[in-house]
Amino acid sequence: MKLFFAALLLLGLSALFGDTGNGFRTIQFGTDRQTVIEEIFKLGYDVQGQSSDRICIPVFMMGDLPVEVNFLFNRNDKFYSLEFRTGRIDVKRINKLFEAVDYLSDQFALKYGNPNRRYSINESNIQSGIHNIYREWTSDKNYNIYTALVENDLRYYTIGVVTHQALAQEAPEEKEQSRKIQKSAAF
Repeated sequence: MKLFFAALLLLGLSALFGDTGNGFRTIQFGTDRQTVIEEIFKLGYDVQGQSSDRICIPVFMMGDLPVEVNFLFNRNDKFYSLEFRTGRIDVKRINKLFEAVDYLSDQFALKYGNPNRRYSINESNIQSGIHNIYREWTSDKNYNIYTALVENDLRYYTIGVVTHQALAQEAPEEKEQSRKIQKSAAF
């Protein structure tokens, strides 16, 4: 019976992040922007907050935690990173921030296993304007995976990030093409 419930839990998490761990549900890293938008609509979500480097699902339930999901695109317009962000809170509710980062970290642990690194963060050592890493998964060198706390303008939020390293560092395709042309022209 316990095995049945464990299998059910894993199936639910596969539906949350994606079957293979390299994307969000049916959307795989490396997918072009237009296909990502189409897939988001197929999943029943509206696309909002489009900019040159990202698109957003404003409200997504990660278990019991409402988060904003951001799909980030590299210079070749390929999906390379996924961010889960909680809403911003003020310092009076900082205890909720730590509850949210614990919950988000637990959700990541269900998908990616136990974190390899745990950092001790409290209210007094949160640095402004950066991702203060809380938990980090370093076992797969192809991905940068972590949860963090962020403070900006005295407002706090939690973020969970999954980044495909090779796609994050991919050179723009136009430059690749011009290098090939230059090489072939310079015999």
